[in-house]
Amino acid sequence: MHWSHLLVGLGMMCGTLIAAQGAINGKLSATIGGPLQAAVISFSVGLTALILANLVMGNRFALTHTVSSLPWWGWVGGLFGAIMVASSAMAVPRIGVAAWVVAVIAGQLIAAVIYDQLGAFGQDVRPITPLRLLGVGFLVLGVYLVRRF
Repeated sequence: MHWSHLLVGLGMMCGTLIAAQGAINGKLSATIGGPLQAAVISFSVGLTALILANLVMGNRFALTHTVSSLPWWGWVGGLFGAIMVASSAMAVPRIGVAAWVVAVIAGQLIAAVIYDQLGAFGQDVRPITPLRLLGVGFLVLGVYLVRRF
């Protein structure tokens, strides 16, 4: 089996976790007082897990001049994650898991084809093609159908 197949499978597995994350954080939000509080708990647990995984694997953080030369956007991934987690904690209880997830995936796909076209964030350029646009269109239609029906 080719690595790309395994990575697609990993992506699909992560998709199942993201779907669960919205529902879990929604329940957490309702229990402890709001989406920002739920995001703090969620990220604290995630940070703890990542620190432990790094310790178990013997990884060290190399805070050298290389890190300081990162572009500004190299530092905002965690901020984007915090926005995502807090938003899901607020939205999922109101619109449901399916509507939230399909909207998130549509937004991801729209942004992804633009990022690919531009080679954004240091990635290789992968041009927008008519079939890629058709796929995005179908997903946007899916957002409407899942939310409407």
